Amino acid sequence: MNDTLFDVIIGSDEAGKGEWLGPMTIAAVAINPQQSYFLINQGVMDSKELNVETIMRLTDIIKANCLVYHIITITPRRFNEFLKEVRKEGKSLNDILAWGHAKAISQVYKELKAKGFAGKVKVVIDEFDQLKMEKRLRRVIELSKLVVEQKPRAEEEIAVAAASILARAAREVWIDRQSKKLGLDLRKIPPTEALSYKNSEEFAKISFLQH
Repeated sequence: MNDTLFDVIIGSDEAGKGEWLGPMTIAAVAINPQQSYFLINQGVMDSKELNVETIMRLTDIIKANCLVYHIITITPRRFNEFLKEVRKEGKSLNDILAWGHAKAISQVYKELKAKGFAGKVKVVIDEFDQLKMEKRLRRVIELSKLVVEQKPRAEEEIAVAAASILARAAREVWIDRQSKKLGLDLRKIPPTEALSYKNSEEFAKISFLQH
């Protein structure tokens, strides 16, 4: 699909989905074509290709050179509770993902509207469960007013790459702060020992450690 047809692209991505340590963070970023070109020239790409130092540097650049961004942090304690709740309902991690992406995207879209934006918008999300994602989005946004594209390797889209960087940065910052708060270097705790800590719920996704 030709992105020049759109005035704004909203990209959404997450970090910490598969890691036992720390929160799951989800970010959505809205950029226009000019900002997209600028961010490409600054080195914005899929966060999995970048080291932490570069991610932190690019985070400041993205926040200063996008239209709107929004970050959701699901702490390990909340994630543990959330996963129990959805499993009782016969649902899965994908339902949590769909909820988080929909919330982040809808917040960005609302802020765009509040600023008086009235152009054409495309939303791009990494493909994980199209039906669940669309169902969640329909609850919070009038989908007839924008184009939603779910696709593999969505990070090739600069708005999604920018979102992946913000999500990863938020997760890294959270782990640093929690390490300081708990007086532990959380990154040095091996997963085999994590459950031996009385306060493991404060930093670990428990279900990821029980298999």
